[in-house]
Amino acid sequence: MTADTTTAPAVVELDGLIARLGELTAQITAEERGAEVSDEQIADVLYAAARLFSAKTDRVGKMSWPIREDALNATETVVLVTALLDAADVNLFDMAIWYRRAE
Repeated sequence: MTADTTTAPAVVELDGLIARLGELTAQITAEERGAEVSDEQIADVLYAAARLFSAKTDRVGKMSWPIREDALNATETVVLVTALLDAADVNLFDMAIWYRRAE
């Protein structure tokens, strides 16, 4: 992200934190130390991302999740989606109904 004079300081700070989070995540993953990251830490990162995404879609309308094609592999995607569905007690039938509701 490139900051300009209209970018809120909190958004600029968030950009730096996200960059650092990416670096730390890559290091932990490369060192195969993912099991040492607490459940709470992972949950907090997911909650923050979900809240930012929801807040943005509230302001700009329905949008695709801004995931680069190479950001997550199929296994990572399915593991995350399955965990989110389980946490919200949503089954695949319910998800299929909601998936197309805004179209």
